[in-house]
Formats: sequence, structure tokens, C-alpha cells
Amino acid sequence: MSRKPVITSKPMRTHHASRTAVKVGRMIVWLSRQPRLGPLVPQNILSSMERILLQVGELKPWMLRVYESPWYSRLITAIERRTIPGQALEIGLRKRFMDDETRAALARGSRQVLVVGAGLDMLCWRLAPEHPEITFVEVDHPATQALKREALDAMGPRPSNLHLLGVDLARTTLEEALSGLPVWHEELPSVVIAEALLMYLEEKSVSAFLQAVHRCTGPGSLLLFTCIQNDEQGRLRLGKATRWIVEEGLRLAGEPFLWHIPERELRPFLARHGFRMEVTPERVDLHRRYVEPAGMPEVPVARYEFPVVADRE
Repeated sequence: MSRKPVITSKPMRTHHASRTAVKVGRMIVWLSRQPRLGPLVPQNILSSMERILLQVGELKPWMLRVYESPWYSRLITAIERRTIPGQALEIGLRKRFMDDETRAALARGSRQVLVVGAGLDMLCWRLAPEHPEITFVEVDHPATQALKREALDAMGPRPSNLHLLGVDLARTTLEEALSGLPVWHEELPSVVIAEALLMYLEEKSVSAFLQAVHRCTGPGSLLLFTCIQNDEQGRLRLGKATRWIVEEGLRLAGEPFLWHIPERELRPFLARHGFRMEVTPERVDLHRRYVEPAGMPEVPVARYEFPVVADRE
């Protein structure tokens, strides 16, 4: 019997959270200190990120004092204006988007939630106590999961319906990982989240991931992920200098982007793997969904990484 494809990528640093995950978390904590923008993201999302960062030692009390300083907010705003306007807000709204979409799917009847490459994200930890009848599963690199498991245990008893799987998906297929978990049922409608993950994989690995998700979930399942927006030449849709800064920073961190796809090709790409992409702007555009209804149409939201909603056919 031939072996099913695995998700391949560069090995992550052991015993440490991803540098990108830490950066994202710190940006969310900074956002929580902004009196005008912070309220756009629910407090439980902001506070849970702060707690896990403090617990793993990636956030210090002195950093919190800096984040609350007016001079630091002016500095970050000035940097964003010249590089990626609205980046911190986009990250925060992305977390709200994943939370809202997951809650809505559970209300419609989804029975399982799977987060692949969760890193320091706290969505499952937040939702599991609210939905004891739902199975919540996180799959991530063993070193990352060991770090997170220790941190969560220090924060109090973990919900019994939250399962943390430490799996190297470069060596083990997603199906193999889930087959060893008796509480996961492939026939049930599920929510699968791959936020800020697929762009770090090669295209063949993205295809393998989509195929595995299709096989491991039942009809009516929902796939949520984020995708990088690029131009006609396959480059990040950013200014030349900003693009170089982003790409060079990721390369030095050992976390370069490997998968890009023009936005017009994304829908047929997903369709080939058995998923129907949602394109309604009021649902998938963060600015139209959250910022405009809040009466702040002039506030920018970065869009070089955008959320994608796809139904399993």
C-alpha cells in the first residue's frame, strides 16, 4: 500500500514558540491597550493571549508598561503607516473572525473543532469550557505542544474535551495523527482551522493538507484559513521596501513564505480539492464586517494576509 502524502516544511525551532507566533501575540497585546481600536476585538481573546505569553515567558511586565505608553503607540502607528497600515488591527480582527465563524458553525451543528498549527492561539482553550459536548483538538509540533501544555496546566485544569496532539506533520500524516485519537470521528461535521499556516508550506503540501481535511471530516464541515495576497508576478502585494523587510525578516527567522496563489485562482484551487469558497464581502472582508459597522470607515485594515472560508462538499 502506498504511503499517503505528509505535510512537509522546514523544522521549527525546538523548545520555543515560533518567532512569528510570538510577534503576532505581542501585537495583539499592544492592540488591547489602544482605547479606540482595542474594543473591536473581544476582551476574552485579548486577555487569553496575554496570559499565555506571560506564562511561556515571551511577555514581560515591563513590556506591558511600554505598550501602555503613548510614545510607543505613536511609534507603532508611525511604523505601520509607512509599512503595512492596519497590521495589528488585522491580526486582532482575524482572531475575532476565527472565533465568530467557529461559534456560528457550532450553532449550526458542527460537533468537532480541529486547529492545525495552533501555536499560542487560545481559541480551543476559550471555547472548550463553553461547549463541553464538543471535541476540541489541536495538532502542532511536539516541542510547541509540550511548551503550551505546560503553560496551560499552570493556568489551571484543562477542559477534558480539549486534546493537544504533539505531532510532526513532516513525518506523520494528519490522518494518522487523528486516527490515534478515539474521540475524533471522521464522519461528523467539523470546523478545521489553519490560521497563518499554509503559506509556510509548499504547494504540494497544501494540496495534501486539503485532501487530508476532506477525508477526516464529514459533510457540512467548515475550513477556515488565511492566505497571502500577492500581485501578478507572485510577489507580496506590498511596497518594494516593505516586501523586502517582510521577506528578509521571515527568512532570517527560518519561517519563509513558500506558498503563494493569485486570489483569482484560489476558488478553483479549493474546488479541485472538494471545497466551496465563500466570497460574500460582508462575511470575509474584515473591514466591511467589523470596522465599518463600528463607525470607523477611515481606519485601515491590512489585507496582505486575508481569511478564507470554505465549505466541504
